[in-house]
Amino acid sequence: MEVAVTTDVGSAQRFNDDAWCAEQLHKNVTLLAVADGFGRPHGVSAASVVIEAVRDHVRRELRRATSPSRSLTRNDLRELLVGAFADANDRLLRISGGSDDYVGSGCTCSLVLIVSDEAFVAHIGDSRAYLMRRGELVQLTTDESIVTDFVPSGKSQQRLGHPNFAPPLLTRALGLEPAANIPPKITHYTLFDHDALLLCTDGACRGVAQNELHDYVAANDRPNLIAERIVSGARALGSSDNATVVYVRDATEHGTQKDHVGLRRNSRMQLAALFLAFGLFWTATLAAVAVHESDTHLYLGTDQSGAVTLYGGLPLSVLGMPLHVVRGRLGIQASTLSASARSQVDAGLPVSSVDEAYSIVNQWRERPQR
Repeated sequence: MEVAVTTDVGSAQRFNDDAWCAEQLHKNVTLLAVADGFGRPHGVSAASVVIEAVRDHVRRELRRATSPSRSLTRNDLRELLVGAFADANDRLLRISGGSDDYVGSGCTCSLVLIVSDEAFVAHIGDSRAYLMRRGELVQLTTDESIVTDFVPSGKSQQRLGHPNFAPPLLTRALGLEPAANIPPKITHYTLFDHDALLLCTDGACRGVAQNELHDYVAANDRPNLIAERIVSGARALGSSDNATVVYVRDATEHGTQKDHVGLRRNSRMQLAALFLAFGLFWTATLAAVAVHESDTHLYLGTDQSGAVTLYGGLPLSVLGMPLHVVRGRLGIQASTLSASARSQVDAGLPVSSVDEAYSIVNQWRERPQR
């Protein structure tokens, strides 16, 4: 599975209020999500609140399912996603202080949970999920919004730069009312070999014609280039909003144990068994440190291909055990950065949040490099 992420603050925005997730949570389970929020409760983007809540819920329920081990049915997974969106909705309502009379924040979210070769799509709002199969791009979600200006029949792909264009109004979003009133729409698909998935917020796809989006995805290029071109294409058509793209090639091929955070969770019982069998006290201790640090410390580094990557944990390996996990790739190569920026990334640049990581990378994009 090849994953690429590109996110951009947009020409008319002060903050990037998008958020994303691309993580392997278990040896055969991968979580992909994008969210687009409005409102910043306590200075934190609504989208970040939603993504963290969804990820926390899915992680927690997977741990319960694997200890003791039991099989999850399709209905179990659907209920898991309903619960994840409910948790996210309740957390956002609580943090923003929203009520029946006051909307503090809101957020869209499109999510794909891949379990082996099956994809469960959960959706609220107008962020989108697409499937690319055998040369055909299919939209898996339906926009829950109303275009406020008059659009003649057959011209729904109106250009963003049109002088009469107005952003659509959301008909459903997280954070507006109790979760029971806004359950996510959930669909299920069986994935084939070489299928690709595309998730994007409306700033990256609104106004881009389906055939143009297809051409971007169909290009036989590196995933990070495809993600960057979609965002650049939306900008060229007049989009000034935050834009985020998560693109996944070969979506049925989950990663390896050492590269992904999910198996860290699932391997605790294995580590405990090794501890009891061989008395490897320090191995168990280091594993515990990696689990804790990956959730509490973030930093920017590079992967083996030289891509700037967001890691959770510490930029160290002890006794051959890495104390960090990949949290996502940010769609920019370290070789394009200035010498000082490369030096910071090579050393592991600490960041306090995903939002700060976005901000730093966006500043690097805007500065003349080398």
